Amino acid sequence: MGQTSKNIAIVGSGLVGTLLAIYLRKAGHQVTVFDRRPDIRTIEFSGRSINLAMSDRGWRALDGAGIGPEIRKMGIPMQQRAMHVNGKPVYYQKYGKDGEAIWSISRGVLNRKMIDLAEQAGTVFKFNEKVW
Repeated sequence: MGQTSKNIAIVGSGLVGTLLAIYLRKAGHQVTVFDRRPDIRTIEFSGRSINLAMSDRGWRALDGAGIGPEIRKMGIPMQQRAMHVNGKPVYYQKYGKDGEAIWSISRGVLNRKMIDLAEQAGTVFKFNEKVW
C-alpha cells in the first residue's frame, strides 16, 4: 500500500533541513522550507567558518538522497593528519583504513549547493519568514 503524499513544512534551510527536504521530496511529499534568515545564496559571507569534515556516515546520508556524487566534486579528501609531538619527528595518522578519507568541504558552499539541489527536487523555500 502506497503512502499518501503530505504537505510538509521544515523550519531552517541549513544542511539538515535541506537534506531532509530532498529525502521527503523523493518520497513524494510536497515540501516547503521556512527560514527567518535571508537566502544564503544571495549574501556574501567571509568564509571564516571552519570547513566541515565529512565522514563515511555523512556520505551515506548524501548517497541515500542521491546527491553524494554531486557533493564529492566540492570536497577535498584527507587520508591522514600530521601529528606534532615536542622533541619527536612529525608522523602521520590515518583517518581510517587504506583508501578511506574524511572530506573537507566549506559549510557555506555546501549549504548553497544543498539549497540548489533541494529546489531542483521540487522543494519550495520561503526566506525571511519567521515561524511562530
